[in-house]
Amino acid sequence: MELENVYWRIWSAIPSREKKKIKLGAFLAGGLFLGISKTPLRKSLAVLAPNTLFLIDTFCPQINLFAKSFWRGRSQRSLALSFDDGPDPFITPHLVELLERYQARATFFQLVEQARRYPQILKLIKASGHEIGLHGLNHRKVHLMGQRQFRKNIEKGRKQLEDLLGERVLWYRPPHGFLRFDQYLILKKLGLKVAGWTIGVWDTDENVTAKEIFERLRRSVRPGDIVLLHDSVAERHRPQTAMLKALDVFLASLSTQGIKAVTISDLWEETKSGQKIQ
Repeated sequence: MELENVYWRIWSAIPSREKKKIKLGAFLAGGLFLGISKTPLRKSLAVLAPNTLFLIDTFCPQINLFAKSFWRGRSQRSLALSFDDGPDPFITPHLVELLERYQARATFFQLVEQARRYPQILKLIKASGHEIGLHGLNHRKVHLMGQRQFRKNIEKGRKQLEDLLGERVLWYRPPHGFLRFDQYLILKKLGLKVAGWTIGVWDTDENVTAKEIFERLRRSVRPGDIVLLHDSVAERHRPQTAMLKALDVFLASLSTQGIKAVTISDLWEETKSGQKIQ
């Protein structure tokens, strides 16, 4: 029942036009299956089932069939905020100030190309008590990379980010959340934990308003969740002002409810120990 409730909340945060695309994709997939089913059923299932499972595992971070990501914690009074694609010279400093005002902590998944361009902002994030994770050298879809290229991308990106920070990076979130099982095994060997998310609110949509973002957050997010937001928009030059406005209202709402915004590592530790974060 709990998992059903989580998946319903994930669905409720998706914009209507994206839901239509998902429904169309499911309809076409069903038609493909019916077409193949003209062959003997056992042969059809033998071909479709394994490939379908690996595809679901690659493209749905909340399924966790093979590649295990931390996408949801257990907490009565805490949730984890995370921000992808930064740092951004305009938005990130304001975001850090906003988080400080509400005594909130977050995990920032950095693109190394951006971090090298704005090292002073990276240092500001760290000095303000937030956690920094690796999002990649750039925003390329890593599930399309071969194993050797993927490993090189991760090792190079991690080293450069750690050189800028002066400390180890422990978390990785793939761009778009897409990750193959063989790539997960590489990350495991490198000692990197994979961060997924529970609720994404599509805050990078071109015409999304602060009200829409806040309503998706209010309707969908619960304690124990990992929330996906963006302080920058990869491959597009558009400031995340709507996200900032929505987050201000959302953090005020959390404060009145006594819910604490924490880093992913904090939520991870609380989930493992079963103890409430102070």
